[in-house]
Amino acid sequence: MPLLLRAEGKGWSLEIIGKLPTMPPFIPTLPLSEVVATGVAAVSTLDQQSGGLQTRAPGDMISPLFFEAVAYDIHIEKTPGSLFKLTLPPGAEERRVRDGSEHHTLNFGNNVGFADIGVAAADGAFKLRLEVFSRKVDYKTDYVAMRDEISAVLRNLAMTANAKTYGLAAPAKNHRPTLVEWFALLKTHFDDFVKLANAVARKPHTALVQRAVQRDTDRARRVTRQTLSRALRRNNSGPVHPDLGVALPRRIDEHVSSITFDTAENRYFKGLLEKTYRNMRALSKIDESGDEDAERDSEQKFFVSIRPDLKAMERRLEAVMKASFLLTVGPGTLERPASMVLHKHPIYSRIDKLARLLNGGLSFAGDIVPVGVKDTALLYEYWCFIKIVELLRERHELADQSIVKTNRFKTTVTLAKGKASAMRFVHSPSGKDLFVVYNRVFDRLPTIAQKPDNVIQIASENRFYIFDAKYRIQFDKSYVGQFGGPGPKTEDINTMHRYRDAIAIPHPMRRKEYLRGVVQGAVVLFPYPDEEKYTGHRFYNSIAEVEIGGLPFLPGATSLMDAKLSALIDAEYSVEEPQPSDGRPLQ
Repeated sequence: MPLLLRAEGKGWSLEIIGKLPTMPPFIPTLPLSEVVATGVAAVSTLDQQSGGLQTRAPGDMISPLFFEAVAYDIHIEKTPGSLFKLTLPPGAEERRVRDGSEHHTLNFGNNVGFADIGVAAADGAFKLRLEVFSRKVDYKTDYVAMRDEISAVLRNLAMTANAKTYGLAAPAKNHRPTLVEWFALLKTHFDDFVKLANAVARKPHTALVQRAVQRDTDRARRVTRQTLSRALRRNNSGPVHPDLGVALPRRIDEHVSSITFDTAENRYFKGLLEKTYRNMRALSKIDESGDEDAERDSEQKFFVSIRPDLKAMERRLEAVMKASFLLTVGPGTLERPASMVLHKHPIYSRIDKLARLLNGGLSFAGDIVPVGVKDTALLYEYWCFIKIVELLRERHELADQSIVKTNRFKTTVTLAKGKASAMRFVHSPSGKDLFVVYNRVFDRLPTIAQKPDNVIQIASENRFYIFDAKYRIQFDKSYVGQFGGPGPKTEDINTMHRYRDAIAIPHPMRRKEYLRGVVQGAVVLFPYPDEEKYTGHRFYNSIAEVEIGGLPFLPGATSLMDAKLSALIDAEYSVEEPQPSDGRPLQ
C-alpha cells in the first residue's frame, strides 16, 4: 500500500499508509482537498501522477487521499527522550506502542467530512486536518444536498455525538440546540465567554435604590415633603417646632440612596452562568445518547473524550460564579430583560449576544464550528424517507404530520420509528388513506422479525410495498457484464425476495393463522445518478416482471422513483378495498 502522507515536527515524524480505492465510473472527477496543517514543520503527500511524495504548504490543493470504508495505518516515530501525546479521531485502534514508536489503525466506516490528528509535544501543539471523501456519491453535490435537505426538515437531525468525522456549521438564530450542538458552540467560544464573565465580575452593573431609614427627627437630613406632610397630620408627642407651632414626631423616615448589584441585568447574567454550568454537568454524566442507530463504542469514546474539557470548563466557570457581588444578586433568570444596558454596555451587550449564540444552535449553512455528522448510510436512509414523503405530498394531501414527532434525547435528535411515525395521506381522488412508515418492524411472525426501512401501506390494511434504502452499489466488471451496468448488490436483491416471502400478518379472525402475500413488491433504493443508463439494467426491468428490483435514488435522480410511486398508487387505488375501521396503519 502506498505512503499517503508524512508530517514532521521537532523530535517526531508521522506517516499514514493506505490504499487508494477504485472510484465508480459515475464519479468521473473528485474535488480537490485543502492541506490544513497547524504548527507542523513539513508535510508531504502522495503525488498520484508520479507515485512519490511531494512537499505541500498549508492551503495547497491536492487530490483526495482519504475515503470512507478504507483501512489506514498510522505510524509515529519519536526521538529518544522526547515527550508527546498523539490524538487520533474516534474509532482509531491501537496496535503497538513502544518507547520510540506507535502504530494505530483507523477506518472511517461510512463517515465522511473532516478528521483531526493532533500531536502535543514539549515545544507546542500540532494539528493535521484530513478530509474524508465518499466512495459512492458525489461528495460535494449529492452528499451535501442530502444533508441539507434533511436539515431543512429538522435542522439538527443530521448531527450526532458518535461521528468519526465532523462537518463545519455556523451559528443559527432562534433555534433550540441539542447538547451536541451546544457543546460544539461552547467549545469554540468558551474562552470569550469566560473573559467576558470575568470582566462583568470585576465591574458589575449597579443601580441606585432608595430605602427609608428611621432616625431621630433632629438628626434627619433627607426628608421628603410627602414624608413630612404625613408625619404632621398625626398626633405627635415630640418637641414643638418654634416656627411652625406644631409637634413633631420623635422619629421620622429618612430616605437614603445606596448602590445595589441586585438588578435585572445581573439576575439575567447569573441565570446564564447557572444554565451553562448545569448543561456542562449534565453532559459530563452522559455515557450514551440512547440513539439506537448510534455506534455505542464510538459514542462512548466521544463522551469520555470530552469529559476532561468539560471538567476544566466547569472549574473556570465555578471561579466566576464565586464572585462576591453575585451573593447579593437574587435568583438567576433566563428571561431577558428589556434593558438598554444589554444594548449599549460594552461588556453586557457582548455577553448577551454570545449567550444567544450558544442557545441558538447550528446550521450547515456555514463553515465555522465543527460538529459531528451522522454516518452517510444513515443520512441516506433518512433522506429516502423524507424524499418519498415529499414526492407523495406533491399529489396527495398530508393528513398527519407525524414526521416532526421525533425522539429527542439530551444529545441528539432521531426520527421516530415504526407505526407511531406513520405519515397518513389522503389519496386524491378516492379519498382513501395511504400510509408511509419509517422502520416498521414486522415482529408478529412465526419465524424472525423483519425491519425494512420504508413501508408504504396502500389502499387497504393488508397490502404493502417496500422501498429499502441501501447505501451500497456494485460496479465491478463482472457485475456490469452480467446485469448491464452499476446497480444494487445481489444480496440486497435477495433481501427483497426474503421480505416478500417472510412478511405475513396475523389473521384478523383465526388465531395462529397468518395472511401471506401481503407484500406486493420490494425494491432496493441505492445511490446512482444516471437514471437513463439504468433503464437497461436487469434489476430495473425485473420490477415490471416480478416487482422485485432496484431503483436509483439521489437528490438529482428522483424521476424513476417518482414514476414508480405514481404507477403503484394509481394501480392499487383503482381496486376497491375496505378501509381500516380506525383509520390507522395495520397493527
